[in-house]
Amino acid sequence: MFVYLLILGLIIQINCAIICDSDVCLCKRYNSDKQQELEGLKVVCAHKQVNVLQNNYTLPDLVHSLDLSFINISIIHSSPLLTSDTLLELILNDNVITQIDVDSFQLPELRKLDLSNNQLEFIDKDTFKSVKKLEYLNLANNRFTTFTKLMFHRLSNLNEIILDNNNLGPALRNSNLFDRSGFGLTDKIKTLSISGINLNKVPDNFFVDAYDLRKLIISKNNISQIFEIPFTLEYLDLSDNPITEIFGEDFTDLVALKVLKLNNLQIQSVPESAFQHLPALKTLEIERNRNLTSFSKLAFGREVLVDADNFGLERLSLKGSRLSQLDEDLLTPFGVLTELDLQGNPWKCDCQIVWLKQLQISEESNDHLR
Repeated sequence: MFVYLLILGLIIQINCAIICDSDVCLCKRYNSDKQQELEGLKVVCAHKQVNVLQNNYTLPDLVHSLDLSFINISIIHSSPLLTSDTLLELILNDNVITQIDVDSFQLPELRKLDLSNNQLEFIDKDTFKSVKKLEYLNLANNRFTTFTKLMFHRLSNLNEIILDNNNLGPALRNSNLFDRSGFGLTDKIKTLSISGINLNKVPDNFFVDAYDLRKLIISKNNISQIFEIPFTLEYLDLSDNPITEIFGEDFTDLVALKVLKLNNLQIQSVPESAFQHLPALKTLEIERNRNLTSFSKLAFGREVLVDADNFGLERLSLKGSRLSQLDEDLLTPFGVLTELDLQGNPWKCDCQIVWLKQLQISEESNDHLR
């Protein structure tokens, strides 16, 4: 009887081997992005030829991160590897995942989940029921076409989501990202990336329920007009859209905006007062605008031309456009910039532009003044 129990114990131990004891994965100390040090392990099984979910490997007692990227997973089933009371981060990007079985994720402490670069078209409404503390979700580069197949209502703590390069735009003409009927995002979202989703127009009141949205990336779509922008934003990327005009009214009331990216639009001019009502703005990118030939000296308002004390911008890039001249009156505000990039423009080298040589840019930022 004793021998039988001993053999049985060995079989169980073999069938449920801790993955760190195998040569399949690498286990190392976990380094958190947050300030506090977390004692635990990071298990890396990426780029292996073995789908470790098909075996009965288990995780160590104290593990915070599990990387299962690039191992050709097609279906996620329940697995001892996906059962943990300490796991904070699960990385499943760049597989061929088409299906996630309900109850696969038994990870009550999970904060970050990366499912990008897979082949998902549908996520069951109960998939996230055991990851209620999730804060970050990356679903970029999948095959989603409608929000009715993306159930987020269980993720009450989610504050960052990436949906880039899913063909969701057409479906959003008649629905809202923050729909309260059960599949929409919660009002706790702070960061939203919907780049390249084939969105032609942002409907009125589209962000009305986004009470605390701080960062919005809505680049690489087909938007031709600037929409009603949430006043809570600190970061806005409108790049790579066929926007033909910008106006000062487009950016009023954005008192918290620190970063604005307007790269590769179809604008021909930057008009007066375009950025006058952005008191917190620190970084402004207006790059690769091939039709841009005019930049008003009053783009930042009239007062900053005389007194730059109220000019808080630190970094400005106008590279890769068709500007040939800038008004000398911009010397005062531009003189307080720490980074200025003017390369790639057909500058008309005459007396009207020689004033640029007077700009006092710090030595460490000289490379940005070309």
